[in-house]
Amino acid sequence: MERIVALISAPVAAGLAGAARNTSQYGMARFLFLLFALAACAREAPPALDPVSFTLRWRVEGLANPESAALSREGSFLFVTNVNGEGGAKDGNGFISRISTDGQLLQREFARGLDAPKGIARGGDALYVADIDRMVVVDAATGAIRRGVAIPGARFLNDLALAPDGGVLIADSGAGRIYAIRGDAPTVWLEHELLDSVNGLLPEPDRLIVTTMAGRLLSIDYATRATTVLGEGLGDADGVAAIGEGRYLVSEWPGLMHVVAADGTHETLLDTRAEKLYLNDFLLAGGVLYQPHWEPGAFSAYDVAGVR
Repeated sequence: MERIVALISAPVAAGLAGAARNTSQYGMARFLFLLFALAACAREAPPALDPVSFTLRWRVEGLANPESAALSREGSFLFVTNVNGEGGAKDGNGFISRISTDGQLLQREFARGLDAPKGIARGGDALYVADIDRMVVVDAATGAIRRGVAIPGARFLNDLALAPDGGVLIADSGAGRIYAIRGDAPTVWLEHELLDSVNGLLPEPDRLIVTTMAGRLLSIDYATRATTVLGEGLGDADGVAAIGEGRYLVSEWPGLMHVVAADGTHETLLDTRAEKLYLNDFLLAGGVLYQPHWEPGAFSAYDVAGVR
């Protein structure tokens, strides 16, 4: 009894001790109920989660179906892929732009000669880009294409991420697969029914977080490939970022932004569909959301409050 009473304040404990000596007056059951109720109230409640909100910082226009973004090595500008047409067209007119983190269009066509570039990640001095059915490696300093890596069986490569082991993971929305590329050798990393219309990839230390255009948020264990559903009902889910306390930001094509809680429920925070401002893949870095808008060919930065 002393251990329980120690959880609550001294005055209340003293009162309960007196009550314990007079259990005939209160009844033992009633006394114990009061004791445990007060002890539970005395425990410190978990801190409330801050509400997530967005404030527009700047917007750049004049792009051509921008899809995804990656930060430069020093973090002063972003590489932004531009499909410039249909997402599956091998037309050779896709390109990569450079935009500063303070909202200046530094170079509209930094790298040319791509088809429909989508997911992009920077590793060292190279950019890795998903381009329909191949991965393209681009020199991050000059924009020159170093090489292309064909992926047999790929149908519609979408997002791309660097795994903790140094390999490249690429989502194939058309085939319902995730490929791994190591040493320019592609393999099927996972093919699973839950990967139908797989889209966004977010590498974490022990697992890969995945969105699908079937409305799911998934986690995949790197070692076992065990796949767990973290959330559902997210429509054409696209970009994803962790914001602390088991929560994730998830964009839904064409214009919704959700927060998915640790229990799998979600709340919609942005709806830009009426203004035809598309929300596709995005990058969250340093409390700033860098958001390409496929339409109307723009790129925005939002300050994000409530992330941890």
